[in-house]
Amino acid sequence: MNAPNDFQFKQRKYIPFFPKASGKPTVYIEGYPSEDDEPMAATGFHADQISIFSEQLLRYFAINPDIYIGIDNFIYYREGDITKFVAPDIYVVFGVDKYPQRRSFYTWAEGAVPTTIFEFLSDSMEAHHLRVEAEKRRDEAETLAAAEAQRRKEVEVELERLHA
Repeated sequence: MNAPNDFQFKQRKYIPFFPKASGKPTVYIEGYPSEDDEPMAATGFHADQISIFSEQLLRYFAINPDIYIGIDNFIYYREGDITKFVAPDIYVVFGVDKYPQRRSFYTWAEGAVPTTIFEFLSDSMEAHHLRVEAEKRRDEAETLAAAEAQRRKEVEVELERLHA
């Protein structure tokens, strides 16, 4: 029994077929920032999670030249708008060349979007996400309260009109 060959056989057999993307590998497009001065990981534990998991993905997909694993770089999803991007910890794109490494990933240039995105939640980011969610819920509550107040006002006006 040859474990590496058996694994490669099973991997080829069970990894789904996916079409080759229509674009071409793009390392960098002038005018699109490729870094944000933020550290890759908030803590050593967070860095270990990203490193270990990305290494596992790279090993698993090593035999396929058309699977790109992106690690902590920007994914731009609207051409011409440098504000439309996300920066996940790890992402996987099927159908694009594994190399060259990209400074950022441009969906329109590559002709593909990530199949899967992974974001590891650190303690500091958890607090940030909770604050953002609380603000979002507060804004939603204020919007609903304003809509309810408007509806009540309209009902009162209609009742006054009917009684007049």
